[in-house]
Amino acid sequence: MKVEGPPSVRVDGGVSPSLMGQNKSFLSTKPNLLSKYQNIHNQAATSAVGIDPVEGRDEGSTSNASAERSRCSRDGAADSFTLSSKASSTSSNKSKGSIKQRIKNAISRKKVQEIKDVRESPPVSCIQIAVDVKHDSKTIEGSKKKKSKQDVTPQNDIQLQKEMVQQQQQQPTAVLIEQDFQLRSSNSSPWTGRVVGLRLPSTVDPAFDEKCKPNGRRVDPSLFLSVTEKKKYGPSGWNPWDEGSDSQRCCLDDRQKNYFSFHNSDYDYYANDDKCQVCIDVHLFNKKDQTWIKVHMARDPSESLDKTLQRLKISLEKKISNKKKKKKKKKGKQQVTSINPIVWRKRERQQEVTKETSYIEDLADTIPINLCNLFGEVGVNQNDANIVEESFEEYEKFDDMNAFSIEDLLKRANKDNFGTYAITVPIEVSNSETMHVPLMVDPCPPTITSVSTFGSFEHTRLFENTPLVVEVGLIFAKKAKVSWFADGKEVCHDSHCYTPTKSDVGKVMTVVVTPLRPGHDGRGCEEAYQFKRSVETLPSMPILNPLRQEFLVNRDRLQEDNQSVRVVSYNILADQNASRDVKRDADDMIYSHCKSDDIVKWRRHPLIVHEILQYQGDIVCLQEVDRDVFEGLLKPCLSAHRYQGYYSEKGLDDASGIREGCAIFWSLDVFESVRQPDMKTHTFREMFQQFMCDERLHKTEWKGLREVSNLLEQHDHLKHVLFNKLGHVLQTVVLTDKRSNKKVVLANTHLFYHPHAAHVKCLKMLIACRQLEIEHIENEFSPIFFCGDFNSTPDSGVMKLLLNRFVDSGDEDTWKHLCTYEWEEGAAGDVKHVSSIDLEYPPSFPQLISAYEKAPEFTHFIECFAATLDYILTSSNFEVLRSASTLSFDDMQQHVAMPNEFMASDHLSLVADLSFDL
Repeated sequence: MKVEGPPSVRVDGGVSPSLMGQNKSFLSTKPNLLSKYQNIHNQAATSAVGIDPVEGRDEGSTSNASAERSRCSRDGAADSFTLSSKASSTSSNKSKGSIKQRIKNAISRKKVQEIKDVRESPPVSCIQIAVDVKHDSKTIEGSKKKKSKQDVTPQNDIQLQKEMVQQQQQQPTAVLIEQDFQLRSSNSSPWTGRVVGLRLPSTVDPAFDEKCKPNGRRVDPSLFLSVTEKKKYGPSGWNPWDEGSDSQRCCLDDRQKNYFSFHNSDYDYYANDDKCQVCIDVHLFNKKDQTWIKVHMARDPSESLDKTLQRLKISLEKKISNKKKKKKKKKGKQQVTSINPIVWRKRERQQEVTKETSYIEDLADTIPINLCNLFGEVGVNQNDANIVEESFEEYEKFDDMNAFSIEDLLKRANKDNFGTYAITVPIEVSNSETMHVPLMVDPCPPTITSVSTFGSFEHTRLFENTPLVVEVGLIFAKKAKVSWFADGKEVCHDSHCYTPTKSDVGKVMTVVVTPLRPGHDGRGCEEAYQFKRSVETLPSMPILNPLRQEFLVNRDRLQEDNQSVRVVSYNILADQNASRDVKRDADDMIYSHCKSDDIVKWRRHPLIVHEILQYQGDIVCLQEVDRDVFEGLLKPCLSAHRYQGYYSEKGLDDASGIREGCAIFWSLDVFESVRQPDMKTHTFREMFQQFMCDERLHKTEWKGLREVSNLLEQHDHLKHVLFNKLGHVLQTVVLTDKRSNKKVVLANTHLFYHPHAAHVKCLKMLIACRQLEIEHIENEFSPIFFCGDFNSTPDSGVMKLLLNRFVDSGDEDTWKHLCTYEWEEGAAGDVKHVSSIDLEYPPSFPQLISAYEKAPEFTHFIECFAATLDYILTSSNFEVLRSASTLSFDDMQQHVAMPNEFMASDHLSLVADLSFDL
């Protein structure tokens, strides 16, 4: 067995010249420890090899051991005592057996109990002891196996001993000890870090870090912190024990004052959640090779602390072993050390270690701790001996780990200041080497649970004057500070939304997210993400400039004399429909003229957002909105510009495969905020079932509804289509104008597209207007705005019904396919006896007018079809101030069709300024 002392310290109490370095200040202030260490060191050496400390007699010793003892006495080697594994391996078979037996005897006599305690002690930068009988016995056995392959004789064994004597005579003993210590120091760990414990409610997925963040675009946040910010917030690898900066120490003191004032309420808030989980993340940083690893665990809150730490130890050993195996593969089964992890608690400042406490007890009750982030520079400054002195008596063991759960530890840590609790995890890196990894316990820090942006930083195209928004999910935090950087230079300090400027073109955008709460500045919790694409120049958009220049002037909505309302309606072409077209055969493709790079949603929809915001509309009604586009782009961007809105998806159920629908937004600068229950979505099948089965049906003034009811009784297939096949929706919301306190009923829809289903569209429009009338009356006969893609031309039956209030049974275009339209071939059956009907509105329904007195030449333009299908309608008590111009057929000659490089949808947007007719 080998007994080791601290570097630069000789066992006889002498001090080597290298002590003048980092250890000088430490040992000079504690001379009593040196003599204590000498006595314990000699006692450990003699006990471990079976030498009587009084008589100096070796029990059952061989001639080799006697020769070694006499050599040490003759050559003045009594200054140190070293029995290396090499010397042990050169002994005879008898002597090897006796050494093993003497080790067992030493253990049985409990002569090395104090020395074994050292193996459980945490690492100390200046004084480190590596004594473990179990591991040294492994070394001896390994030496036996290695030497058994060679022909060892007493002659060459003696020759090896002579060579060792010559080497030791040539080198100072203290240097030998120092070199051997560096090779086998088991407590010297290059790894340091922190263990983050989170008590997560059942609503938070413990795997949020992997599932809810674009880790492929994650970068080092410390690269984007300025010198000023580093002083203010601390570096990502902030070390609270570092005395290198007075400002950092002040930050630590400030941070400790109110650090956990937020936690306690959170624990109370989640106290009744019996499905909570404890999520443990260990972030380790290797000071030598500048690499980091992460271990994630989700544990039952009631699990014992000892069991949790044992599991943590196994996970860390696997991770660290995998790192080492990449450099050198090991054979055989992985060894797991039997030493247990230890929890440490910081002593109270008034509590001091008494002078009577032995040095071994001092070592077992002290630990220097380092804090590191996923990225960043970490580690104790090895040149600063004051660090050790300061942290030498800072921590004591936390006993009775079996009596506590991991949740109890987090609760205790929550109630104390930051840095109160720490953990050391012993990791066996070889058969004879164990290192203790120090981890600071960071309970429930401000945590980022999700980071998202449209395209997840990977796909989306970035354009000048087009907003970017990053959404952040948080727990144990009140807000997130999002800073924006263009090529490493900060361009926006604290905003979830940033609009790149012309000067940003060609630059790479990065965001740094810092979670904050009262008493915590987010140090060590920052995350940074970088967009893959650089900012591009905005393409020329003919629909905007110069065609609609008058609508692009900045508006002051609250100061406008006429208090007008600007309404925008836009079918933005759902990606679900566009991408489906790309998969078709070339002969069946609708958008074959459009390049694949120009039709993807990552390019089209940012341009659509740019166009919408340019109009500065008070009301925005959209059709063909993908669910993910609404959630990831439209809602975040428009919300950042003070819009409120909601989304209504088409489809009968999730199994229908439809993931697009309608969306409405309104400006909170003009209209009051609306409660979620008042944002209504009506499905047409539900409205049909309601109005057709209503007992008041025969008492209503809507004679057309009674006619429809009779028609459906005769036409089962039509009833089946209306009730069970069509998943279209009608959105309605009542808005209150802040300026005049007047209300308006706003509606938005997208009707069935089939060219042979004109009668179906008319029946659905009749039902929609019945619903609008109900809300019109319930809200004091408030005026109506009705927008949408009606999939009907200006001379269709739908528009005749809306504007002329009547469609007779002889309208051929409307009723032409009443008996021939089939949802599925052969499904209609024999319906030749069914006759068309008259449809009309009652006097109680308000008169509607179009915002475009003269219909545009087209609002929808593809290669095989062009027509006006989109409309903005309003009650006649509104005056149309102006409507935005639209493109002509001549304008489209150079573009073939829509969408294209300059037009993001296959529809044109409609814009109109409306005002109450005073």
